[in-house]
Amino acid sequence: MDFLLQSQNADGGWGYRIAGMSYVEPTAAVMRVLPSSSARNAARDFLLRAQHADGGWGIAVADSESGWMTAWAVRALAELPEAHDAARRGGVWLLATEGQRITDPDARRVIQKLHKIDSALGGWPWQPGDAGWVHPTALAVLALVAVGQGEQARVRAGIAYLEDRACSEGGWNIGNPWMLDKQIPATIQDTAVVLRALHAAGETRSAGRVAQAIEYLRNAVARAQTPAELAWGIYALRDWGMGTGDALARLEALQQSNGSWNDNPFITAIASQK
Repeated sequence: MDFLLQSQNADGGWGYRIAGMSYVEPTAAVMRVLPSSSARNAARDFLLRAQHADGGWGIAVADSESGWMTAWAVRALAELPEAHDAARRGGVWLLATEGQRITDPDARRVIQKLHKIDSALGGWPWQPGDAGWVHPTALAVLALVAVGQGEQARVRAGIAYLEDRACSEGGWNIGNPWMLDKQIPATIQDTAVVLRALHAAGETRSAGRVAQAIEYLRNAVARAQTPAELAWGIYALRDWGMGTGDALARLEALQQSNGSWNDNPFITAIASQK
């Protein structure tokens, strides 16, 4: 907490390094772990200033196009009663945003053969007009659950998209499980954020790919070496009532003397997340 408070920028936000430009993602992540304080209020005000008229957020105040960081802002502001309206408007933007879908039967069959995915399923994109991706889809589900929209048909469609994009060995990567004839491996962070989203949305271990992904993540966290991988993995496994072995001790051992992980406010917030 001392590191995060000391690394806050004058505009109320945080960047990805000390004295770095303020961005929506690290600001929202830090805000979620701060206790009620003037620093959290300043972060709230930064996010409120950065919100666009359409309800979404860009990557920073200067970014005029709403995109995937909207999910981070919504999730952070949803926890503050005085910011519920801003969070709700962000949720409306997320509900109206969808990745490109290909529904033509012939094209759909070709894509299924090449990439082993159902291209008719709609996830969330990084930016409007792009294809859906696993990571922003999971973040959007978390955000919409946070503003009480978890039962919306759009959220259930997002969950179907995530289940379709699971890797065969368990878990998820940032996008597709296959590229042409090559299998793309799962990653710890993407698997963890998806599992957190599925848990928040009320899925169970018997649903779809959950049990297999939990087992993948448990084994992967045992070998993880970076703070981000350890932190995401620990909190996702805890969501599902799983033990984490010595992962927390290994995460704590990576903390630097100034209180940070990697001198990075975002990673430090992730390591301290709820």
